[in-house]
Amino acid sequence: MAKGKGFELISQPVPPRRMSSSSFYRQIVNEFMKSDAKSVLVTGTDRKPATLVQSLRKVLETDGIAGVTVVQRSGDVFITRS
Repeated sequence: MAKGKGFELISQPVPPRRMSSSSFYRQIVNEFMKSDAKSVLVTGTDRKPATLVQSLRKVLETDGIAGVTVVQRSGDVFITRS
């Protein structure tokens, strides 16, 4: 379209939104809450353990979920019921 001015404009539709990261962590907590497990290991994410722990704790705090804790042991992240 406007070539030669140091930029180019390309007509293209906006892609749909991805799941926000807070929704991602909230989904993990919700799945745990639906389960009967006393403790679970969280795996299969591309997040660093420290990021995962901090973000899961933030969801618990924001949503006012009591009796559930997030702990890190070595490189593993666990969600447990008290």
